[in-house]
Amino acid sequence: MDPGDRLKVLINSSTPIVAVETVEEARVLALVRQTCAELSLPLFEWSIADGLMRSAVAPSRSSATGMRRDQLQAAVNQAVNLGVMESSAQGAGQTIMNTREPAAALAHIETLTLDAVFVLKDFHRHLEDAVVIRRLRDVVQYFAASRRALVLTGPAIKMPPELEKEVEFLDFPLPDRTRLHDIVEETFARVAKSHTLKRNADGAVVEQMAANLCGLTEEEAERAVAQALVTRYALCPEIVTDVLEAKKDILRRTGMLEFVDATVNLSAIGGLENLKRWLGKRRGAFDDAARQFGLEPPRGVIIMGVQGCGKSMCARAIAGDWKLPLTKFDTSAIYDKYIGETEKRIQKLFRVAEQLAPVVLWIDELEKVFAGSGPDSASVDAGVSSRLLGSFLSWMQDRKSPVFVAATCNNVTVLPPELMRKGRFDEIFFVDLPNTAERKAIFSLHLAKRKRNPQDFDLDRLAAAARGYSGAEIEATVQSAMYAAYAAKKPMSTETVLEEIKATVPLSATRAEDVEQLRDWASKRAVPASLADAAGTSAPGR
Repeated sequence: MDPGDRLKVLINSSTPIVAVETVEEARVLALVRQTCAELSLPLFEWSIADGLMRSAVAPSRSSATGMRRDQLQAAVNQAVNLGVMESSAQGAGQTIMNTREPAAALAHIETLTLDAVFVLKDFHRHLEDAVVIRRLRDVVQYFAASRRALVLTGPAIKMPPELEKEVEFLDFPLPDRTRLHDIVEETFARVAKSHTLKRNADGAVVEQMAANLCGLTEEEAERAVAQALVTRYALCPEIVTDVLEAKKDILRRTGMLEFVDATVNLSAIGGLENLKRWLGKRRGAFDDAARQFGLEPPRGVIIMGVQGCGKSMCARAIAGDWKLPLTKFDTSAIYDKYIGETEKRIQKLFRVAEQLAPVVLWIDELEKVFAGSGPDSASVDAGVSSRLLGSFLSWMQDRKSPVFVAATCNNVTVLPPELMRKGRFDEIFFVDLPNTAERKAIFSLHLAKRKRNPQDFDLDRLAAAARGYSGAEIEATVQSAMYAAYAAKKPMSTETVLEEIKATVPLSATRAEDVEQLRDWASKRAVPASLADAAGTSAPGR
């Protein structure tokens, strides 16, 4: 439901407290003023700096609201006669005396006899005061049978237990592409009044700018566009990239999502042909043609396996191969010490991810987020992990936006089973230690990456010597061989690499039992990422 329509329903149904969690205070005020005008209700605004005052925005003058305007005028005249109003009889924009303190403002609101809406700015800072809580409870009882509402605004609002059942939270969505398109045009017109700007962009450029701004608030979008315009003094194709870079910086500062450069594609990964084939079939499934064909966008995959075998690189390569933006979910930033705040953060993350769609959402080390969400977690963290899991499962099941979740996992056995069933993720792939052909491909890739011709090396000998090595360990041996050759002032050769292989003890040897246990679990519950594994030829050490 549209926020304006939702607000009307809340006011007309005598909801006493409406909480709006957002940093866009000006946008909230504009919405409330418009709603009050449509409902023909007076509006009062309060802040700790100015106290309580009538809003300068008058209600609409429809023929059906004459009685209410008469009541409003009578109430204002009564306030003037009692000496509580500092200025004119209209009172618009004038502070009501002795209402700067939160408790005093609530006491005054309780004395008013007219239906009205009261916006309390940054009131969350006063919700631990016992007197304020008591006053709020009195106002709630007073508002219960009338068209009166308190609208609380702030970046995060934690209601005291006494009032939790009396409040309704109003979701304030991020702007869609249509609104972002308007913001680009409005910002250009505003900046052009004070700067000489050129316009060398057509409608397609503006549409691309709007797409790149998805996921930002209106204020953030305006700021990003204005900075880009002032930097180039033009609305031009180059500004599209400027806006995207600005958005990356803004999202990085939120602490939960980070844009990651997806410069690699699946061809940069050695082996894993079964996973590549599965992903290749879904390339282009986010296009309009796919939707017209009747396809739903793929939901996501869990890529589990031995450490160092390329799981994270696969997540990056998916976005690069599909030419989609890649955002990484910072799992450590989601938890908050205050009850209820963690759940709010995950919901905000979902909203931002959907606004960025189509996008690949990378969740690294999935087990660190949901490993503690079992039945005994409530005794450990007051049930936060279980509620977090519930929110994530609902979103994975019900979301319609094309957000592909690429989750990596080292220990899938600790994940709750409901997280892994079909409908949440499309498939679970197991990445084992590379086989002989894959080790050859990995050596070839890393040698070429370091400006060495793979044909100058005996790849068969290297692959055989590196049996049981992960892709990361193979890369490390090539890098170590580079250091050794440089220190010895001699060309890098097959023998140089072999010496480094012999000097390294792979994870498959130091953690052999863990690797074997993981393989045993995956053999019956996951799809092998490699064709050799899919054919049943996987064995310890491969």
